[in-house]
Amino acid sequence: MPVISTNIAANSAVRYLNVNSADQTSSLSKLASGSRISQASDDAAGLAISTRITSDVTTLTQAATNASHGISVLQTADGGAANISDILQRMKALASQSASGTVTDNERAYIDAEFSQLTEEIDGISESTRYNGQSLLDGSSAFADGVTVMVGSDASDTITVSIAELTSKALGITAETDEAAADLVGGSTGFDASAGDVSFKINGTTVTLEDDGGTNGDGVYSADDIATAINTALGSSSTVSASVDAATGALTLSNSATGSTAEIELTDFTGLTASDLGFTTTSSTGRDAGDTLSVATQDGANAALEALDEAINLVSKARADIGATESRFSFRSESIATSIENLSAANSALEDVDVASESAKLASAKVKTQAAVAAASQASQMPQDLLKLLQ
Repeated sequence: MPVISTNIAANSAVRYLNVNSADQTSSLSKLASGSRISQASDDAAGLAISTRITSDVTTLTQAATNASHGISVLQTADGGAANISDILQRMKALASQSASGTVTDNERAYIDAEFSQLTEEIDGISESTRYNGQSLLDGSSAFADGVTVMVGSDASDTITVSIAELTSKALGITAETDEAAADLVGGSTGFDASAGDVSFKINGTTVTLEDDGGTNGDGVYSADDIATAINTALGSSSTVSASVDAATGALTLSNSATGSTAEIELTDFTGLTASDLGFTTTSSTGRDAGDTLSVATQDGANAALEALDEAINLVSKARADIGATESRFSFRSESIATSIENLSAANSALEDVDVASESAKLASAKVKTQAAVAAASQASQMPQDLLKLLQ
């Protein structure tokens, strides 16, 4: 029925014009952003999943960086350890040369001079091998106790980096001096130490004899007390016994497992190492506490050969541990890269716009919009055409 008060055709044309215009705007927005989900209403569930995946990818990307840093730390440490290993090999060659009966004492003195310098260089390398301001091989950084590196999207995805101390003391080349002092008296050890207790180290393990009498007190320890403290510190596998010669004041430590013994005059109670005491070799005697390896004599050179073998083994083990951890980081890095790739692909399927499909929708929306505009224009003329009937 023709009417002039209500233009139903125009209203319908305008409504479709608005719908088609909105479709066109939506398609343009998706194509411009490259995202299929420009707002939550486009796909609420897809948006939630995509957000979670994006979070995982972001965390894994940082984890890949963390793993790369871990590898760099280990490579730096291994470089320093390799230099120390080379030095130990040179020191062993010098010890072997000095142990030869064809070498004179004067020549041994020259050899020992280089030997001593190389000992100092081990400590120099252990201190100067640094990463981000931290010395990696001197036992002063957190890496000595183990540093946890995050290598995943979950709090439990970690790798612990532990780097052994490779100083001359830790390797048993020099003995460490403690502050306490003690003398052997008959069958016991008497001391006066401000800390109230006495401690020394064996291969970096601290052995402490505590004084229950308080600080600044005098204390007396029996040989059995010393042996018990050593066995406790070194673990269940240690079988060390101790005895004191009342006449000479010498403390004798024996390892029943290896038959090794060491006779020590603890007049200034310096630190000890396992190689000093012969616990890690098959030697029948050990070095006196406080001694540093020397090849100035033939006997000293022979003792140095045994201690250097142990030191080389310690460095080799440390490098093996470093290499194993580095290998783990490498495989984890590859795993992280694969996870990032797969998650990114899954997120792309959820979030990324299909350009071809959306372009087709845009073209259709454009045509419909143009048709709606033309229809609205024609509908607007209908009342005017009806007015002509009244003329």
